[in-house]
Amino acid sequence: MTNIGTILLLIVCVGIGYVLEPLFFESREVVLTKAAEKTASDPDAAPDDSTDPPAIPVPANQDPPAPSIELDLSKVVPEDFPAKVELKVAHTISDANSGVTMKLEKGIHVKPVRLQAGQLVVQPVGLPIESLIDVDSTNFKELVLPRMTMRLQNAVVAKDPEPTPPVAPADPEPVPPAVTPPTPAADKLDAAAIVALLKADVEAGKVTEFKASQVTGWKAGEELEFDGDTYQTGLVTFKAETILGVQEHEAIALIEDGKVYKWMWAKTKLEMR
Repeated sequence: MTNIGTILLLIVCVGIGYVLEPLFFESREVVLTKAAEKTASDPDAAPDDSTDPPAIPVPANQDPPAPSIELDLSKVVPEDFPAKVELKVAHTISDANSGVTMKLEKGIHVKPVRLQAGQLVVQPVGLPIESLIDVDSTNFKELVLPRMTMRLQNAVVAKDPEPTPPVAPADPEPVPPAVTPPTPAADKLDAAAIVALLKADVEAGKVTEFKASQVTGWKAGEELEFDGDTYQTGLVTFKAETILGVQEHEAIALIEDGKVYKWMWAKTKLEMR
């Protein structure tokens, strides 16, 4: 009897299994179908299954390159020049006359001499050697811009003063023309006067390449023809610290009408500042 009951119970369980199994798989397929439809209709919806979190993008470098200064070099005049500029890159200078070749490292200060065809002519401090370099390879523009702006502003103010009210002109009495007497030619200076003039000019800071404390010799020179005119001259010997060590140089002063007209390097005849 027990065996028959057990057999009947097994038959009932198998039958229930045949009935429930299709229902289970059908309900699972419905759930999966609804989940797929929800994902298709709402792509931003979070999935049920856990997934790896998206990688956080690494931000790119936000520092933009420093823009170059826009400056019309044709409007720059010598009075806008700074005393020295700094090299942004290393620069090699070669002098054909002396055969000297030297490499100036980045950060070295050099003297700006003049602009030439959009480039800057520079000199190493204390050496009468010139070399061309790209303007943007120095901080020339950064130093010149405020000086040039101030000069132009001052020129505008001087050109446009406040207007004064017009005054009715009175009938002037006739004035005989003034007779200008001829200006007598200035007497030439003797050697002692030339030496005294050189010392006074240097001590007054009229030349910045050297100071009176660096001078080792003062003397009067011979007359010199320069740019079609003849000048008295004075010679100064001085020592200066350069990148090659302490060296001795000579400067020549052109004298006109009892005053120093121009200071030049004696060897190259380049103008000193």
